[in-house]
Amino acid sequence: MMVSASIVSAFAAAAVFSVATAQQASSVVSIPTPTVTLPANAMTAIGCFETSVPLIDHGSYLYQSPGNCQLICIMLNKPVMALSDGERCYCGDLIPPKKAQVDNSSCDTDCRGDDRNKCGGPSKYFVSLSGTTKNRIENFDPDKVSSSSTSTTQPPPTSAPPNTASATPTEQPKSSGPNKAGIAAGVVVGVVALAAIVGGVLYFLRQKKRRELEEEHRRQAAVNSFVSGGKGHSSAASMTDSRLDPDFMNRRYSNGSIADNEDYSRRILKVSPLHQNEMRVSAANSDIR
Repeated sequence: MMVSASIVSAFAAAAVFSVATAQQASSVVSIPTPTVTLPANAMTAIGCFETSVPLIDHGSYLYQSPGNCQLICIMLNKPVMALSDGERCYCGDLIPPKKAQVDNSSCDTDCRGDDRNKCGGPSKYFVSLSGTTKNRIENFDPDKVSSSSTSTTQPPPTSAPPNTASATPTEQPKSSGPNKAGIAAGVVVGVVALAAIVGGVLYFLRQKKRRELEEEHRRQAAVNSFVSGGKGHSSAASMTDSRLDPDFMNRRYSNGSIADNEDYSRRILKVSPLHQNEMRVSAANSDIR
């Protein structure tokens, strides 16, 4: 009877253990990265295990590392952490069963985000203490769970701090390639900047040409005003500046007081008609005498 009781107890423990494993695989609370930054103590390595029960799977992360997983467990106030498959992080309150521990050489998979460290192995879990407490952490014991006739094999999860906002949506790993949206935005900004520079240069040249034309117009108006004020008559020819017309000084202009077709270079003695009559009378008197 004692042997039969031991066998039944062993089968019950195995059944509870398998149920816990199935529940663990089906419930993943994805937290790829910590949402808050908290102080962290040194991690304490426990060893490699072939099961993660009773730890909770928080999903995979493309750049997973022991430090990243530790911060997630500290944020959730969990003293136990585990890494598996090089990218998955687990947190919990108890260490997996002692009998599930295997040689550490089974956990030989490099971490995705830090190839200097190992992050478990294929279906193997490297367990460590996250450093949230100095108390001794017990191993999970399926026999105690079966003997107490409880319906669950893992302890009630400690409520996460309010700032964790429960589980965050699963984040897809970001591609390490170039950001096409950023490149497109840079090209657009470059084209707009180049167009602005070209427009500014054209506007400056146009304004400069306009100022030159205005200055030339003012200068010409000043010359015309000077010529018009110095001559003092309305003759069209007099509006021409002699400095701009070399032939101006060779021409003689008048307002009608002197005939332009007469030669006034020599003095010519002319007798008026009254003097001519007096001369004739004088000549006639001389003849009579």
